[in-house]
Amino acid sequence: MPIFEYRCGKCGKDFETLVFRQDEAVNCPDCGSSEVNKKMSLFGFKSGGDKGAASSRMGSSVSSGCTSCTASSCSSCH
Repeated sequence: MPIFEYRCGKCGKDFETLVFRQDEAVNCPDCGSSEVNKKMSLFGFKSGGDKGAASSRMGSSVSSGCTSCTASSCSSCH
């Protein structure tokens, strides 16, 4: 169930709400206005399994300690 961030066009309040369906009406919790705009927001997730598995796989394909990319050569990172 996605939680979306909105900003009210009437009172300017930022808020989050749980939305079950795409066509569901969203109203500002402060003023009740339906003049709301969905904001772009970041999200995170936690995958199951071994915590070190992803980092150990990345480390094996990356040389010279470059941990921010998956290139086989760090010359392509710079």
